[in-house]
Amino acid sequence: MKRYIIFLVGLFLLSTGCSNFLDKQPDDMKTDEMVWNSRMETEKYLANCYGGIPTGHLHKHEPWIGAADECNITWNFYQADNFNRGDWTPSSGLECDRYNRFYQAIRSTLTFENNVDRCGELSDELKTRYKAEVRFLRGYYYYLLLRQYGPVVLIKELLPSGTDFANMQRAPYDECVDYICQMMDLAAYDLPMHYWDDQTRLGRPNKLVCMAVKAVVLNLAASPQFNGNVEYADFKNHDGTPLVSTVYSEQKWKDAAAAAKAVIDMAETHPETRLKLYRNDENGDTEFNPYKSCVDVQLKAWNCEVIWARSEGQYDETFQRSWMVHNTPGPHCLGGVSPTLRLVDAFLMKNGKPIDAPGSGYVERGFATSGGDNWNPNGYNIATEEGRKGIIADIRDSKAWGHWKGDWNMFCNREPRFYAAILYNHRVIPSLPDDKNIRNEWSTGRQKDGFGRAELYLGGAARPSINYANYSKTGMLVFKRNDPQADMYNRAYPQNYACTYIRYAEILLDYIEALSNYDPSNPDIRKYWDQIRSRAGVESAFVATPEIASDPELMHEYIIRERQIELCFEGDRYFTTRRLWKAHTPDKIVIDPVTGEEKDGRVYGDGGSMWGMNVDAGDVGSNDFNYEGFYKRTVFEKRVFNKEYYLFPIPQSEMDKCPGMVQNPWWSGNVNKAN
Repeated sequence: MKRYIIFLVGLFLLSTGCSNFLDKQPDDMKTDEMVWNSRMETEKYLANCYGGIPTGHLHKHEPWIGAADECNITWNFYQADNFNRGDWTPSSGLECDRYNRFYQAIRSTLTFENNVDRCGELSDELKTRYKAEVRFLRGYYYYLLLRQYGPVVLIKELLPSGTDFANMQRAPYDECVDYICQMMDLAAYDLPMHYWDDQTRLGRPNKLVCMAVKAVVLNLAASPQFNGNVEYADFKNHDGTPLVSTVYSEQKWKDAAAAAKAVIDMAETHPETRLKLYRNDENGDTEFNPYKSCVDVQLKAWNCEVIWARSEGQYDETFQRSWMVHNTPGPHCLGGVSPTLRLVDAFLMKNGKPIDAPGSGYVERGFATSGGDNWNPNGYNIATEEGRKGIIADIRDSKAWGHWKGDWNMFCNREPRFYAAILYNHRVIPSLPDDKNIRNEWSTGRQKDGFGRAELYLGGAARPSINYANYSKTGMLVFKRNDPQADMYNRAYPQNYACTYIRYAEILLDYIEALSNYDPSNPDIRKYWDQIRSRAGVESAFVATPEIASDPELMHEYIIRERQIELCFEGDRYFTTRRLWKAHTPDKIVIDPVTGEEKDGRVYGDGGSMWGMNVDAGDVGSNDFNYEGFYKRTVFEKRVFNKEYYLFPIPQSEMDKCPGMVQNPWWSGNVNKAN
């Protein structure tokens, strides 16, 4: 009887689990000979192995941004809303619950590795490289499983069709980490350092990608969630095998630091890798502009800071464009991805100090009486149409940035990364056409001045009535990853984009975080932290806040804050609060000593009160940029976070097929439920 294998193009379409890991379906079948005797078909199968990588789509695959304390997504049918309401179970079947798809992808990598040698049309060199690619992918899929579900069943080889999966056991967490690192090491050995000489292969793993994933995995493993967490003491297989070590190991932080430093050393000693923090003056501009550097690092595909990314056209050509539509205010866009005040408050002042630090210069209330240092660098007369066109061009080119006269003081005199990330009320929307009449469509009657400012208050163009659905619930929108050169009126985009999963800044942050946990006096902390701040145009943390040098706990907290700022809206915050075991921090409301108003009293916490502007304040007929009631700190949402939410539950369908597996803590009685 002929043997058959599954061949699928694009995303995986099967529904597989432990018990049907090797199930075969009749759809789109090809014989072994058809696939493994043909280079084209074999390479198609390899491309299929990449199909399990999540696309970053806000709704389906990666709802992490809206489920973290940094952001809110307006629409209640987006999956982040399920998490925030506490409305999910092992049987929910959410699109982002990709347990089956990851195992499906793992199976494909095993099938490919076992059969690629049969293809006589491939050179030995290509066979070796392709095997390395699927080993990377197998390790990467296990990493995605690990961070979402915790310790998992490790399937390291293709198993016979008659294998009984009923008694499959989950491997201990540290064993899963070791296997992932093994896959990264094996893959790295046979992969080139980079693909700059063959850009058709950009988006495929290389040595640096493997090394970076290993560093990220070890940072996760060293973190409090899985490093000595006694609350997982009863998290065991049915045979009593502990799945998480409850003994703290400093060595895990040392291993994490060493892995991150290996990437850094490779970047510093091999200039041909082109790996470094992106700066605009090293990429075509004559003068350094920290704001432009922070904007463009998100938009310039395959720039020098990108380690691991995928081109949109390879898997989902709509993601980046959809992101911009969801972040640009109405009336022609959706405008519903909204930063929280917790994140806004985390950004530094232009002098590098936190807003609550002595000497920061922060002012909470009132309207700015003048513009900032960079708002109009060419001194245009904005009362004239010629001057308006000039400053709009400077804004779109990232030459003009910072606060304007009339902006709320809360948003004034902040660091460049703030303006590269946050679109607030009254700010000019750069991604609009130059045409004055079109730009005025983003403004109500009294505000039609040809600039196209964001009107996020009730009665403004982005929210004309209380019943209007597409609006920001926090009174702010995400600007990061929005291309200022786009035309959001016509939804026309000037370039192709890539979805970045790991960039060099994350590796630097991983490194200094690891060092701060066991060697807080190490000079590398300042060296690489200063590099991140320098690119952002911000004073060294050791100069702006010198007290951190003698306070290791404060230093560590400020490093995590730096991560919160630098990696905001990149999907990191959701997993950072969880790996730090901080997501269940109890709700806390405090009274501002200056304004006397209530405000968020927490640095962490994914449940409880989430704060924004008072978007429902005032009268539709009278609200405008000068309406102060809009700027009152207000709870826009009460979220639910129970300890079971630290990990996704194993889907109930899989638990039914594999009764030998234990469910994740607190989901089904494995561990006494506690909050």
